[in-house]
Formats: sequence, C-alpha cells, structure tokens
Amino acid sequence: MILVHPPVAKPSEPPAGIARLCGAMRKAGRKCVMLDANIEGLLFLLERTPASSDTWTKRSVRNLPRNLTALRDKRTYSSLARYSRAVRDVNRVLEASGARSGTIAGLSNFEHRGLSPLRSRDLIEAAETPERNPFYHYFSKRLLALAADERPSLIGLSLNYLSQAITAFAMIGFIRRELPGLRIVLGGGLVTSWLRRPGWRNPFQGLIDELVAGPGEVPLLGILGYENPAGRYFCPDYASIAPFDYLSPGFILPYSASSG
Repeated sequence: MILVHPPVAKPSEPPAGIARLCGAMRKAGRKCVMLDANIEGLLFLLERTPASSDTWTKRSVRNLPRNLTALRDKRTYSSLARYSRAVRDVNRVLEASGARSGTIAGLSNFEHRGLSPLRSRDLIEAAETPERNPFYHYFSKRLLALAADERPSLIGLSLNYLSQAITAFAMIGFIRRELPGLRIVLGGGLVTSWLRRPGWRNPFQGLIDELVAGPGEVPLLGILGYENPAGRYFCPDYASIAPFDYLSPGFILPYSASSG
C-alpha cells in the first residue's frame, strides 16, 4: 500500500495523517509506504525555475539556497523581517515556476486560473488532464517508479485542504490511467466535509473507489479485510517517511527532490 500527502500544504513538518494511517497498517502487519508528495513536489518546482527578466524573480532565484537554509534555522524566526523576506522570496520562485501552467503556487497555497477546487466538474477535469498540472513531471515519474518498486494493490490519498484538491485529482487521474489495477481510496478533512454535507452525492464514481470520512485507520483496515476494534489507538509511524528537508528548524534532514 502507498499513502500519499499531495501538494500543496505547509511543508514545515511530516504529514501526521498518513503517518498515523501507516502506523495502523504496520500494527496489522500490512506493508505500507508513505509519500510526502507535498515537500517533494515543492522542492521539484523550486529546482525548475524559468529564466526571468524580472528583478525580484532573478534576485529570489539567486538567493533561493540561502532562503531555504534560513527557513530551517531557528535563528531566522527571531526576526520577523528576515523570516517574512525569506518566505516572500521562496514564494516568488514557486510562483514563477508554476506560471507556465496557469497556476499560482506557494508554500501554503495553490490556485489554478482555470479550475476551482470548489467545483466537482473542475476536479474531474483536473483528473482528465493531469499533464496541465505544474507538478505533473514530478508525480508522473515518482508514482510509476514507486509502484514498480512496491507493487501495491491500493493507493490512498489524504486530502485535507482546498489547496491540495486540484493536484490530488490530477494525481488520481494519472493513477487511474497509467496504473488501472490500483484501488484508489481518498480521505482527509476536506473529503470528510463533503461526505457529511446533507444531500451530498458522490460525483467521482468510476474515478475513486472509496471515499472515507473521519479518522481513516479503522475504515482503511476494513477495506483491506482486517477486523479491528473501533477506537483503538495507533502510534504514528514517522520513521517510514523518507528523510526530507522540511522548512522548519525541527526537521533538518538532507533530501533532494531530484533524487527520487
């Protein structure tokens, strides 16, 4: 099984949701691999910045290594001006990298000029045209390589924020097209809000195999055929997440997105 945390959410710490799910799977004796596609995807975009004549963008690209180092240094957080400047400059690089695909990407936000995460038809369109997503060249190679290595029967995506929705559905569409044998499960806070909305009808049938509301440990074990008492506590398995370079002082681990 592969569990995925899709872009874009704040890349300041390991994703707690899929770590908790992986802890439950390992407790049940099920092999589980976690993919933090959020931090990997953002680092990928930062490595693909286009040439620009804009002074701010050129300066931001030039200072990118220094700013990424600053965001991982606790001393930066003692100066609001220094911290704010580093965040603005990194966001400027991400914005320039995503602009070619008609998107506005940042460290905590993602907007598509033609698609809205609030419209189900737009999410379906994102799934039908994954090549239009700025993260496509990252996740297309990464997912295929991971599937070839792990040979999973199921892939689960944790969708918590509107800023993740367009890319999550682009990834789902790619998986459905290129890895048709994989069962796709979608859960997380945003999905929970959909399922608990009075009168909501599932518009994603045929695209997503299972939608899960609320804590996903017990439902996911049930989908896999495991019996599990409700309310059981599972310790998050952070050790199974590959070493990432999160943008906060607490998680300084060397990692290069291009190595994946």
